[in-house]
Amino acid sequence: MAVSSILSDRMPKVLNALRLPAWSVGARLLLINGLLMAALVVVTVIAWRALSAQSRAMTELALISKAARYHQDADTVHANLRADVNAALASGTLSADERSTVADSLAENAKDLRRDLLTLEHFHLAADLVETETKVRTLADTFLARAMETGPLALRDAEAAGALLPAFREAGDALDAGMLQQTAAFTAHITEATNDAASAEANAKRWLIMAGVLTSVVVAMLVAWLSRSIRSSLRKVRDVAVTLSQGDLGVRNVVASQDELGELGHAINDMADHLNEVIGRLRAEADRDAFGTQLVEALEMADTEEEAYRVLGRAMKVISNDLPTELLLADSSRTHLEKATQHPDAGAPGCDVQSPFSCMAVRRSNPVIFPDSEALNACSRLRGRPCGAVSAVCVPVSFMGRALGVLHSAAPAGKPPTARQVAQLTTLGMQAGARIGTLRAFNSTQRKATTDSLTGLSNRRSAEERVRQLNREGKVFALVIADLDHFKRLNDSRGHEAGDQALRLFAQTLCTSLRDGDLAARWGGEEFVLVLPHSGASQAQEVVDRVRAKLAENLLAGGTPAFTASFGISDTTMGPHFEQLLRMADEALYCAKESGRDRAMIAGQRGSTAPTARRAVEHPAAPDLSLIASAE
Repeated sequence: MAVSSILSDRMPKVLNALRLPAWSVGARLLLINGLLMAALVVVTVIAWRALSAQSRAMTELALISKAARYHQDADTVHANLRADVNAALASGTLSADERSTVADSLAENAKDLRRDLLTLEHFHLAADLVETETKVRTLADTFLARAMETGPLALRDAEAAGALLPAFREAGDALDAGMLQQTAAFTAHITEATNDAASAEANAKRWLIMAGVLTSVVVAMLVAWLSRSIRSSLRKVRDVAVTLSQGDLGVRNVVASQDELGELGHAINDMADHLNEVIGRLRAEADRDAFGTQLVEALEMADTEEEAYRVLGRAMKVISNDLPTELLLADSSRTHLEKATQHPDAGAPGCDVQSPFSCMAVRRSNPVIFPDSEALNACSRLRGRPCGAVSAVCVPVSFMGRALGVLHSAAPAGKPPTARQVAQLTTLGMQAGARIGTLRAFNSTQRKATTDSLTGLSNRRSAEERVRQLNREGKVFALVIADLDHFKRLNDSRGHEAGDQALRLFAQTLCTSLRDGDLAARWGGEEFVLVLPHSGASQAQEVVDRVRAKLAENLLAGGTPAFTASFGISDTTMGPHFEQLLRMADEALYCAKESGRDRAMIAGQRGSTAPTARRAVEHPAAPDLSLIASAE
């Protein structure tokens, strides 16, 4: 503790003397590292000396303890050997196997005693232990000689061995006394070695504690000095960093030194410059993201392609007021590009690309920028334009990996659209593809859900939905059920392909014969339904007559086997419910069939017959009309 007090008093003076303004932070840290290394060396030397003393004491204790164990083993073997001789003297009562066992034990114990005494001879022990060990070895040799003489003889002739017994016992007692003397000597040395080891351990701990306290004091004072020496230098740098963190990116460090703190000041200045650049880019990205967000929201409100095209045109104007831009999209064949929309004010640049994959941007699936149409690697479709040389940006328009078209924009040569405009055009092309592709996919799915795949007419669901709509609006309409005559016979005699041709021809006839707003639907099998808004039964009769006449005309062209159709007509004046209209039209159709087919009948013109009779004959697999009408 006295050493610590001296250091506490004198160390600040020494450190103040070492405080040179010209020293860099690295030099000051190097000085502290040197002092710490010196302190560690001192601590290491002290610890090594203390631990060496402890190690020597522990080694001595281990050596004496090991020798004492061999001594104990020898004493135990000596006792076993005396017991073997006594057993041999009593061998008159033992069997031959037992006498053999006693003889083997006698020989083994004699061998073990010699081995233990020989091992003890090789230990480097103290002089008094060597003296007692020599004495014990001499007594043991005498005892072994007596034992090996008396024991085997006793196994052969116990009476003869009795004469040798006094000498054997005398040798054994002498060895016992020597063993006790050596045990006492070992005990004394073990006690002394244990005390030495404990003392060495205490000294080692004491020296290590002192060295640790000393090192801690030195380290604490050095750290305090370092903190004080660089605090003032860091304060200005800190103030600049705090100002920067508060958002004032115009402040900079005034670097007056070339040391580590000067480098830190330069680094903070560079960081501020970089932050200005990053913030500028982030603001540009935020503007672009805002454009993309607004575009997505606007396109989400477009329910048709035409509405989407209008939104895209307005977006082109947001990107630039005077940048000619056009959107070219593939038609239904997916091989021919047509202009879908253009810039409302600047118009279209006039790209003459014909198909999606004729465009480099579409093939690469990435936007392509051409700074000058006269460059060697410029697109050939940019050359020869009336306005002269141009620069251009082409953005592929795709949906789920399928090319839809290209967004094309052009500007004067050498002045291509800015990076911001290119980014917004890329966003425009991507969102245009997503929305237009979604609308087309939805329309395609909707058409498949409401259209009969064979005839192209609306299906039963569409007809039912149309009737529900007319009922909701309270409008009158006529309902016609048409059925091809002898269709099963046509299928059986001419094949299903001929039947399909007849169905398609009849569907085409219906499409060309109906008015705008009328609906023709395939009801199922060879049955068709006509929904004629704003019509009564008489007007429906006129429509059916046109259909029959047109069908006869179309059959004259050949290619399809001749067939006729029968019709049943009802209208909303005959009943308020769809189920009733279906039943009455079906009854009228039955009457038309009964009257010779190839004709139309209005419900109520003749006595009705249950429609199930006709269906049982001509449509055994057709569903019950009550189930169909329940969908209303």
